[in-house]
Amino acid sequence: KMYSLVTTAPLLLVYASTLCCGFTHYSLPMSCRREVPITIKHAIYQSIQSQEIEDPHIRLEVSSCFGVDNNELTLLLEAMSGVCDEYGVQFDHTFTSDICSSSQPSTSVPGALGRVVIVDVHGAADMNVEESDFITELKVGMSQQFDDYLYSGQLSQPVLLAFQCATAKSATFDSIIEKEVLDYGLRDGIGREATTANYDDASFIPSRHIKLDGAMIETIESPGQLHFDTSSVVVFDNILDESLRKRLLNVVKGYPEDAVADMFWDDTRDGPNPDRWVRGGLMDIVDSKSKEEEDGPCWGLTDDAIIDICFHDHPAINEFEAKLGQLFSDCIVTTLPEAVLGDCVSPITANAPIYGDTFDYHIDADPMQVPPSPWADVFGRYPNRSKSKPRFVSALLYLNDEWNAEEWGAPTKFLDPPTQESYEVFPQPGRCVIMDQDISHTVVAPKKEAGKRPRYSMVWKLILHAKKVGQDMTDLSCGRGKSWPKPELLGSAVRQE
Repeated sequence: KMYSLVTTAPLLLVYASTLCCGFTHYSLPMSCRREVPITIKHAIYQSIQSQEIEDPHIRLEVSSCFGVDNNELTLLLEAMSGVCDEYGVQFDHTFTSDICSSSQPSTSVPGALGRVVIVDVHGAADMNVEESDFITELKVGMSQQFDDYLYSGQLSQPVLLAFQCATAKSATFDSIIEKEVLDYGLRDGIGREATTANYDDASFIPSRHIKLDGAMIETIESPGQLHFDTSSVVVFDNILDESLRKRLLNVVKGYPEDAVADMFWDDTRDGPNPDRWVRGGLMDIVDSKSKEEEDGPCWGLTDDAIIDICFHDHPAINEFEAKLGQLFSDCIVTTLPEAVLGDCVSPITANAPIYGDTFDYHIDADPMQVPPSPWADVFGRYPNRSKSKPRFVSALLYLNDEWNAEEWGAPTKFLDPPTQESYEVFPQPGRCVIMDQDISHTVVAPKKEAGKRPRYSMVWKLILHAKKVGQDMTDLSCGRGKSWPKPELLGSAVRQE
């Protein structure tokens, strides 16, 4: 959280519980996160070497901009002119104040930041501007300069850069944002979106609702004003029926969904199956491990297993995602797009802590601290739960066939940083925990009495998108609030009372 978390020196930021595609998992201290120039945007753009591109004879000119003041535009024009000089492209860096318009909400993409610069490409009659490698190269170079200004504090928020053929003039404010959202899958809904919510379904009534980490934060729609904000942990004990829980556990273990028992491995005796799990696949703190220590600290899925659960078709996963769509029926529910944090962070993961593992507090993600990316260009950086803005939440499922919480322990512990008070949620077969991703939390390893028995769980990194401009994103009940239990207020959240 903008005010409470960044002042907690020991707290470490983690953007995923496990990473796929062979990347090493890491986290960064909260105090330095904004200073690290992560260029995810440019990896996603996949720019090609400039010497391989034939230099066309074109001239560039900024024709309009939104949400950028004259001082910022002067800075951006300087950056764009410098990139054009490197490529030998003529750039008209003059402008008049009438090309600047104030930021405006997108009518088709609620929560969009609305900072857009449109560049006209002259002399491009025979060029497909949208598919030109040369234009892509220019865009990457200019975006890199914009990001440098952002890190240095010369820009307050990211800027979305768009190019259009000067003779066509086809780009509009909304169409530019819509194209970026479509190109990078920023609002691609998961599973089957529920057309009607079943408000009488008891499975969508939580057993507990905890609020914590209270702080005064900026109200983005009213600059200069503050409001009191809290994060939420919501516990559901009836969302998963026994059949779906067993099928999801089989998916995690790599078995057919209809398997009735462990087929090849006794994990209660031998721990996680090394064909599916790997030591070091789950790390939640920064550590400078030697080569000999790289096999720790916790069991996480192998790269192949991560790819399997994220990108292969599993009816059990589809069924649970359909339930998520109905649970959050007022929103468009997506998993974490690659364009937020890069392809090294998987949208779905699983873990299997055992006795002896060690963990520390971390957060999953925070929209206030996303690195430069297509996501940041569209939605900007903002406090989680802001009006109309996409809300970052995680869904945690406990999947063991049985779990004796009193004897084996292994709760998930949630921290209220301002007061250092904590709240524990213990595993229970089929239990689902919905939590804001900017909550400080940690896995607690099973007790010695659990032996080598893993505590299995799956995690979905979700983003809830508003369906309409001005939508309140603080309410997770989606109209069921009267049936929900009264929130338990922890630590700094008591102020809300």
